[in-house]
Amino acid sequence: MIVLRHPVRALAITVLATAVVVAGLFSAWLAGVHVPGASGATYLRVAKVEPLAGADRAGGAPTEPFFVLLVGNDYRAGVEGKRGDALHVVGVNPQTKQASMLDIPRDTCWRGDKINAANTRGPRASAAAVGDLLGGVPISYVVEVDFDGFIALVDGVGGVDVNVPTRMHDSYSGADFAAGPAHMTGDDALRFSRDRHDFPTGDIKRTENQGLLILEAMRQLQAQMQSATGEFKLLALLGRHAELDGVGLNDLYRLGRVAYSLDATQIDNITIPVAGGSCMGLGAGAAGLFADFRDDGVVSG
Repeated sequence: MIVLRHPVRALAITVLATAVVVAGLFSAWLAGVHVPGASGATYLRVAKVEPLAGADRAGGAPTEPFFVLLVGNDYRAGVEGKRGDALHVVGVNPQTKQASMLDIPRDTCWRGDKINAANTRGPRASAAAVGDLLGGVPISYVVEVDFDGFIALVDGVGGVDVNVPTRMHDSYSGADFAAGPAHMTGDDALRFSRDRHDFPTGDIKRTENQGLLILEAMRQLQAQMQSATGEFKLLALLGRHAELDGVGLNDLYRLGRVAYSLDATQIDNITIPVAGGSCMGLGAGAAGLFADFRDDGVVSG
């Protein structure tokens, strides 16, 4: 259900896929095509933090690099709060038609606490904390899903194909996958995204796998958008189940115009360097990585 809300209250499949869908929705309305009305449960929330640089008031696409925070929170029945347990920042450079994604382990330290705790204060607090952690990266949008929303989104697009990097058999998350290609339902994808006990590096590897899943989903959604049937299905899914906080259709249309120009197969998935411990400090090379990312939205090293 699309809900416009001001101000505060708002693992995403990806904000770029969302933008592609909204661009099609906007175009369909202009062409006079009937699109299903808003109805149903909220699957994802999109909150605007600050204006896109280089986008004019007439609705032009942004020309300057911009950044989007993807959050998968841990909200579910019996659990208080909405900690950001999946945190990924996508940087987009409209001029070069390139993008990079930084994966942030949830236990990374930020001002004496774990970075995931900031999301309990809302999407804008999470954006401020993550942007500060990354050395001043200005985040324009936050896209957030919880457990149920994540499952429903993946199922709503027909599942996602993932090349599982290694054997996974974890009783905590329920992940049970052989290495190699696998078609995942929403429940499968959530189990894959939550598994950290199968890996020596724990949450670091889990965060990397989450990024892998996001990019695979984005590539497949872009492919679906090439057909009228696939486009209409995605339009209906978003129209019925997205909550917009401070975001207008013009904003998302601008994002969509940029998303159409990106090659999803060329987006780098980079986990930030962290040190050990229950609250992990930043590792060697973090400052240089963040400066490179902040400069133009693309990691070149």
